[in-house]
Parts: sequence; structure tokens; C-alpha cells
Amino acid sequence: MFAALLIVAAAAPGDFVAVGPGEARPMGRVIAIAADGRATIATAAGEVEVADVLSVRRAGAPLPPLPRGPLLIATTGDRVPLRKVEAGLLAGDDQTLRVRPAFDDAEWEVPVAYAATVWLVKPPADTPLEPAREKWLPANRNRDWIRLRNGDTASGSFGGFHPEGGLRLKPETGEERLVPLDRIAAVAFNPTLARGRKVKGPYARLVLGDGTRIGLTQFSADATRVVGKALFGPTVEVTWDRIVSLDVLQGKGVELADLKPAKAEQVPFLGTTWTWSANRSVGGGALRVGESTFDRGLGTAPRTTLTYDLGGKYRRFEATVGLDPASGPRGGAEVRVLVDGKEIPRPELRSLAAGAAASLAVNLDGAKELTLIVDFAGDVPAAVNWGDARLVKP
Repeated sequence: MFAALLIVAAAAPGDFVAVGPGEARPMGRVIAIAADGRATIATAAGEVEVADVLSVRRAGAPLPPLPRGPLLIATTGDRVPLRKVEAGLLAGDDQTLRVRPAFDDAEWEVPVAYAATVWLVKPPADTPLEPAREKWLPANRNRDWIRLRNGDTASGSFGGFHPEGGLRLKPETGEERLVPLDRIAAVAFNPTLARGRKVKGPYARLVLGDGTRIGLTQFSADATRVVGKALFGPTVEVTWDRIVSLDVLQGKGVELADLKPAKAEQVPFLGTTWTWSANRSVGGGALRVGESTFDRGLGTAPRTTLTYDLGGKYRRFEATVGLDPASGPRGGAEVRVLVDGKEIPRPELRSLAAGAAASLAVNLDGAKELTLIVDFAGDVPAAVNWGDARLVKP
């Protein structure tokens, strides 16, 4: 078994670490990322090519938390901070929103069918990851809803934003009315009219320093910027100085969150079972490990055993593992990783400390089965998050 190669060179501003199917982790400036997934990195020793790149991450930078200000949440899962409301929600009819992202001066046209929620103010701290789970929304809704800043709600049909400032709302009964923007906290759009976008083939997932999360198809990059088409419509250009991470999904990496375990066993604690979760913690929050907030991975709690059939198809399993901050300071957990029933020796997983992160890179050449075990340790169990848990194809 092997661990990821250590990066011994000092990182310079603007340096990224490139990860591909192989063991090498070249670090330097990104020169280009081609449509076929080949990345060119200018390292201290010269240019290095990484075929079928899985990710490029800014050296030494944690993945930022999810954005917390005025925000567009798309049906594709993208989260884009908006400029100040007066400049951010410029206008739009009942079919299209026109918004300005916080990281760019460009004006985007976003089909309403791809908008899940628009927050005009900072969302409350207890806002769930999934817009449909908002406490102020009914479970089965077939209309648009608005939440006012005083906590009241109203429903009807969204009629667009008025150029002079306001939202047109047609109630079930009565005349259309104009609700001033300065009274609105959020708009949740009718989920029965929502569209997603099933992407075929690899696509990029960008994380920016301001917390923006955005997926891009038809993407490419040169030494200054990344260009692509957002999953919800507009063409996006982002310079490298704003980017913390670019991950390539549906390529050589297979997310465990997208796979169904061959076997899942859970033992309750004091009568309560914390069910393992995909792409969120067992408590329903973001996947935080150490100083980073991951978009992809698993949330688990003691005692959980997850077993995956591999069929000898993968080269490596990798993840960043740590105690969930919501429970870690008060509890503990013991983590084990088994390949074909044999435990991989990783002593740091036996005594995970609050705020620490353990990076795993486990050889799977020819392996038939991968098992992840999260067991009790100490008097109080702590949830364990697996950031970017994925299998890597040769």
C-alpha cells in the first residue's frame, strides 16, 4: 500500500497541486487544461503533464465554507454569491433572471427553471443544505414562495422582477401585487417546474475563494483563466487568482457518494441510529474536515460499516478524513479502512483529534472489496466526515 507523495518544495503564490490517476503530485502554476483532461503544470523543475487530471488545488489553501451572503442556489447544486441586491437582481421576467455574480462584472441570464432559491439577505445559520428542506416551506409545494424579512411568507406565481425594484407575485386569488425588494429575504421557486441537467462525460467543479461553487461543461483553461458553460446556462470566465479548486467529475475519479454500498451496517448509540449520508454530514450540515468544507464525500457516525464491491477495477481509494466539528470537540471515533478484509495500517485514524485531517491514498490494484469502519471511541461518539471520498480508475 502507498500513501500520497509528500510535497517538499515550498509553495509560491499562485501554485496549485495537480492530482491524476498516478502517484505524482506536481506543484506549480497551471499553464493549461485541455478538453481531453490533460493538465500542464509549470513546476520548479520544468513543465509537467498530468493526463486525466482529477483535480488542481491551490497549495496550502483550505476549501472555503459555503457562501453566506445574497446568493443564488441553482437546481444543479451550484451556489453563487450575488452582488448587492440593488445591483445583483437587475430584472427578469417570469422565465429568466438577470443577476450579477459577486466575483465578476458580467451579467448572467439564468432560466427560472434552473433557480431553486435566491437569497437577497444573508441566510440564517440553520439554513439546510437542500433548499427543499427549508423550514419555512411546505413539504409538497407546487407554487413559488417568498420569505419576508420579518419572517412572514407568501405564495403564488412568480411574475418577474420590476425594473424599479420589486417582485411581481400573483396569489392564488386576487390581483398581482408588487412586493418591494427591501422587504424580501428569499424567493423559493416552484420545484414542479424545476429542471436539472444530467451531464454526460467529465465536467469541472470550481470552488472560489468567496465560497462560490459552480459546475462547468465544455471547460478549458489557459495560464490566466478557466472558461466553460455553467450547468444552469451562462458562459463563465474565472481567473486563477480567484480559484481555490478545480475538480473533474465523471472522469477517472468515481465518487463514493454516487455508489450504493454492497453492504451497510449501523449500530445505534443509546437507541439512536445516525444514518450515513452522501455529500453531507449525518447531522445534515456541510462536510467539514479540518479547515476545509467539502462538497463531495460521506458523513458517518459510530458505529457504521460500509462495504463497496470493487471488482478489481480501481487503482486507488482516497479521502480526507476527520471528526465533524459539530460533535468532534465533545467526542471521539475510531476509523479503520480494510481492503479485501485486511486492515490498512493508519495509526492516526485510531485517535482522530478535533480539527485534524488525515489524508488517505490507499492502493487498490486488483482489490475486490473496500470496507470503511467508523467505531466507538471514548464515552461520547463523534461523527466522522470523509471529504472527497473517491475511487480512482487506472
